[in-house]
Amino acid sequence: MEKVLEKLAVLHEGEDKHTRVVVQSKLPYIPKKSFLPGKVKEVINEVLREKLTGVQYDGEQAPYLVREIADEVKNRCKGKFQDHTCAFDPPECGVLPELHFERYKIVVQAVIGETRGQGLQMAARCFWDKDTDDYTRDTFQNDNMFGIAAVFGLYMY
Repeated sequence: MEKVLEKLAVLHEGEDKHTRVVVQSKLPYIPKKSFLPGKVKEVINEVLREKLTGVQYDGEQAPYLVREIADEVKNRCKGKFQDHTCAFDPPECGVLPELHFERYKIVVQAVIGETRGQGLQMAARCFWDKDTDDYTRDTFQNDNMFGIAAVFGLYMY
């Protein structure tokens, strides 16, 4: 901060000697509303059920389907629904106002695969602030396929 003030002082050297430079950060360091893993898990569960119920696994279509799932989860977590920004009127668009996380980077990781009696473990690591950042995940499985989605909410300072 001192170096910034020194550079600003040099820029204003020729001006009035009583000029005072004040540098203030307008960015909030504490989020107004925290990431809500419970509410986001409900969204993940709903999207996985909508997209995968009654679907047969097809290796050709899997990349498109997993992208569709990830995009839908991300849009709903950002307060967007059906290709338009929601005005937060739940009867109209189905998105709850508490899912609009200001200044949060929403990262969605989704995986679908064919079930053949195998086991699967999924892990993720992230460098984050334990006071503001969080994640949640949910799974879906039917007779021939499984789906996993994880959502990370990272506060952008």
